[in-house]
Amino acid sequence: MTLTAFQRDVLAASPDAFGDDWSLVLVIRKVSDGPVLLEESVTDADLNEARSEAWLNGFLRQGHRDLPLEAVTTRIAPLFKDDRCIGFALQAQAPRTTASGGTPSVYTFGVTCLAPVAQRAASRLLADGRLKEDDTYVYELQARTGPTPVEQTPEHPGIKITTRIIPLRFGMRPLGPLLAAARTVGDIKDDVLPVVFTEAAHERSSMFARRGAGDTPAVETGSILLGELCACPDTAELFVTVDEAIEVVDAEQKEFSLIPSSKSWTRVQAVLDRLTGTGADGARRLVGISHGHNFGVEGDPCALCATAKECGRTTVFVSAADRTFMRTVFAGQPFALCWIAGTNARGDEVATLYTLQAGVLQARGYHVVESFPITDSPRTT
Repeated sequence: MTLTAFQRDVLAASPDAFGDDWSLVLVIRKVSDGPVLLEESVTDADLNEARSEAWLNGFLRQGHRDLPLEAVTTRIAPLFKDDRCIGFALQAQAPRTTASGGTPSVYTFGVTCLAPVAQRAASRLLADGRLKEDDTYVYELQARTGPTPVEQTPEHPGIKITTRIIPLRFGMRPLGPLLAAARTVGDIKDDVLPVVFTEAAHERSSMFARRGAGDTPAVETGSILLGELCACPDTAELFVTVDEAIEVVDAEQKEFSLIPSSKSWTRVQAVLDRLTGTGADGARRLVGISHGHNFGVEGDPCALCATAKECGRTTVFVSAADRTFMRTVFAGQPFALCWIAGTNARGDEVATLYTLQAGVLQARGYHVVESFPITDSPRTT
């Protein structure tokens, strides 16, 4: 039985699954049947990506674009198979006073979306010597009764923090004509948020991402992607457009990481303000990042390279640094894009776009058009 099918069976058979308070814990071991090295609680903050993805698919993409993420309440319930916790279900509901209130949405997530929690635990084990740099480890998910813990923020005398919720702004563009004029890159899934690049932005993304391949040793380089979060007036479907790529300069460039500096972000913001023209009233925004894994594939091509249609050994993958960057810079933005360029074992250039799916950055296809037609439709909703 597949995980997806099992999750549906569990939810269908357990209508009261969300009636109890549950907390999740990751148990870290060196091997699956070895002694427990550490138990790491899954906090409320660790569920932010799952929560934001449920908000995107359950509300924003259903036409409820005025609903902020903060207004959505969530509950979790564990998913079991053969007495083993294999993931969790998340129930999301809007206030009953809103147009989208009343009926909750339910989404399921596997254990892999909690990998950052395991990495956090492993970092502590490395620090106290219970794990070494070359060690491997395994983690399993356990569910226990009790509320999900909330991370405590240290208090600093004299510092007062005020949060302000800024509503999302949307460009209004018909999606059908764009897709009819577009070429596709990769496999397009019907249930995934559409993404449309212009040819110029696509070329600039690749150029900046691969620029570091010419350094000795090669380093990561890349760009910040600008565009709009758009709504189709005909279908209410949301989609992301990308029409500009701003090179990340004045950054810390290493072989396996690219860390923009304050000067980098200042430059990006200046360019964004100039391109938007209308300042904070426009729908233009940062929609993601492109970067290159320019370090090359280790080892010689395998025997299959001469006959295989595609080479599966590439430098294109979502690294731990990539996950941290996306979770930090694009927190609460489940539509954010991560475009990664690299090479395969044959030396061919390859690239893949990743977006959040089931709580994990996963490969997906996208569309490329020559340019976006000018529209006089309202810019905000």
